[in-house]
Amino acid sequence: MGDICSCWDGIHNVIILQQNEIKTSFERSLNLTSDSYKVLSYKRLVGYVSRYALGLLAPKLERVKKIGFDTSRCGCVLRQTYGLPCACELAQYDPGMIPLQEIHIMWTRLTFSNVSSSQSQGQLSIQRKLDMVLNHFKDVDIAGKVTIKQKLLDIVCPLMTL
Repeated sequence: MGDICSCWDGIHNVIILQQNEIKTSFERSLNLTSDSYKVLSYKRLVGYVSRYALGLLAPKLERVKKIGFDTSRCGCVLRQTYGLPCACELAQYDPGMIPLQEIHIMWTRLTFSNVSSSQSQGQLSIQRKLDMVLNHFKDVDIAGKVTIKQKLLDIVCPLMTL
């Protein structure tokens, strides 16, 4: 209890403390590797995915041995709730080959920065793909052009198509 200024200062201090704890967690995920994460399965993920997410994956890697590819026994809870590959999905990958693309982006973002790196901007750019579509459009016959136009319309305006 108190006046607005003292309450504001208290809330501000709590937020700063939380932000510092999150930054510390990010730094740990980037710089520290424990023995449990040196397992071959995590090879591509360590340093790119938060330690918390790796901790969530660990029991699922053990569960792969029991359920294999059986989705009915898996339940896929980890995929639905956390955006991480569940046991039946992990069974598909060779040891050490869990692709980073299978991890939801929230687990790979280890900074507070709102500015994306130029590398990620390049990965998200579709200009090259659009140029390829345009070149292909120029080379095909009339039926092909109609098909390409219809597919683009399906993507851009799905309510206008069947």
